[in-house]
Amino acid sequence: MGSMTGLLILTQPVRKIVPSLPKVLKAASQHVTKTLYIHLDPLAKSRLPEMKQCLALYSHIITNIYSSSPSQCQGLDVRILMAGFKGYSEVPCKTHFRVDLVMFDQARSGHELVDLEKRYNFFLTDSRSQVFLFDQTCQNDEEVQIPQDPTNEKANQIYSSVVIGGTFDCIHGGHKILLSEALLRCRDRLTCGVADGPLLKNKTLAELIEPCDKRISNVRELAVDIDPTVSYNIVQITDPMGPTRWDPNMDMIVVSEETKRGIISINEARREAGLKLLDGYVIGLVNDQLREYEEEEMKVSASSQRMRLLGTVLKPIIPNPNIASHPHIIGLTGGSASGKSSVAKRFAKLGAGVVDCDILGHKAYKKDTNCYIKLIETFGSDIVDIDGEINRKVLGTKVFAEREALQTLNNIVWPEIGLLAKKCINDLAAEGFRVIILDAAVLLDAEWEEFCHQVWVCIIKRQEAIQRIVERDGKSQEEAERRIDSQMSNADRVARANVVFCTQWSGDYTQQQVEKAWATLNNYIDNAANGYKAQL
Repeated sequence: MGSMTGLLILTQPVRKIVPSLPKVLKAASQHVTKTLYIHLDPLAKSRLPEMKQCLALYSHIITNIYSSSPSQCQGLDVRILMAGFKGYSEVPCKTHFRVDLVMFDQARSGHELVDLEKRYNFFLTDSRSQVFLFDQTCQNDEEVQIPQDPTNEKANQIYSSVVIGGTFDCIHGGHKILLSEALLRCRDRLTCGVADGPLLKNKTLAELIEPCDKRISNVRELAVDIDPTVSYNIVQITDPMGPTRWDPNMDMIVVSEETKRGIISINEARREAGLKLLDGYVIGLVNDQLREYEEEEMKVSASSQRMRLLGTVLKPIIPNPNIASHPHIIGLTGGSASGKSSVAKRFAKLGAGVVDCDILGHKAYKKDTNCYIKLIETFGSDIVDIDGEINRKVLGTKVFAEREALQTLNNIVWPEIGLLAKKCINDLAAEGFRVIILDAAVLLDAEWEEFCHQVWVCIIKRQEAIQRIVERDGKSQEEAERRIDSQMSNADRVARANVVFCTQWSGDYTQQQVEKAWATLNNYIDNAANGYKAQL
């Protein structure tokens, strides 16, 4: 088994690092299970070019490490330490995670080996070991040419104060490149604006974006870990320009290729405010090497990262002591047109039993049931149709304009549906189903999650839901909007969900979410059963 955290020391000359990166990263990843720190040793800094070319070369190395690490170091948190690149220390400063193993990209001998062991003595004490990934016969002779980057020629220098911005959700290689490129050119202060509020409105799966304070904390922890020498000003922003609109103490901004036009807008605003204009440094987009589905973006993005969270366990499963462990009951819910029932059918095909609470809702109103009698007693006999059944349209006119009346109706109907649902669950359990899906739009409103083991939620963009309601139910745009607005929000549902699905893409993309969740669920049930047997 590998060590939790490793420190990879790059000793090859900087011009030779990039060609050998794939094999070096792959080899290092075999020894580490959690975090891989990467440090540039003084040995690598032979024959350095002048500063501008040196910064360009360092940027090339950093970009290549973060671009290739998803495939070469899959599952690892790769962090490039700035100490070696910025030259403020020959060895890394104290890292956030304790280093368990030191790895050198290449074996050394003689005085070079003695110097290395002296230099990294702090990391090699405390029974921590060292590994040489490749011997000297494997030395790479290929050298990279210094990248030519006319776009960033002016900004390729060191500044006192640098600024960046972004959502910084699901921190990935693109974020790390942005942060590292900024720090590489920053001497004193880095300002980072973390988008929130209206800036998240059109983001894919915005409901899955972490709270802003959590994202700020994540950025700060990463930034301080890779470069503790800089002063950080990490703030929430709800305006695209953030503090660049008013802060006079800024010199340069780092942006991505897709947001570079923002530099023009920012400088126009600063010119009007009488502030110094910012130089701009533009980083390229990074191709997503883990992309499997056409629905996901070609570039590394938090949107794709969130899409990959669909069908996975987002919130720990807490055993429900109020119900038996078998069968395993999943409360599946979602708003109108979220695709909840279609997802339930997909689980039925995989072997789950399904309880459809919409059907049970109709049964609860049937003539001579307890619910039927209570409704007439509460709302009057005029809600009874000529056939003796409840006229739900007439009943609807009495309750839907008045919140208290609607709550009274729900207090009568929901408990009855809940009783019917429990009977159906017992019947399906008797038939041998070990997983039962409780398909219920009002699962959380009615508090039926109390007799479920997990809550699974289907969400969809508001506009997509409105369009589906208009097309499926023949409602007007306004009617569809009112229906959506009268329901619990997606954000509130997601906050209570163990697993989330989204059906706004292709059927195949929905199916892979379902199969992912199904496999995880069955593993969970099997492990729980084995744990119970072990206790006997």
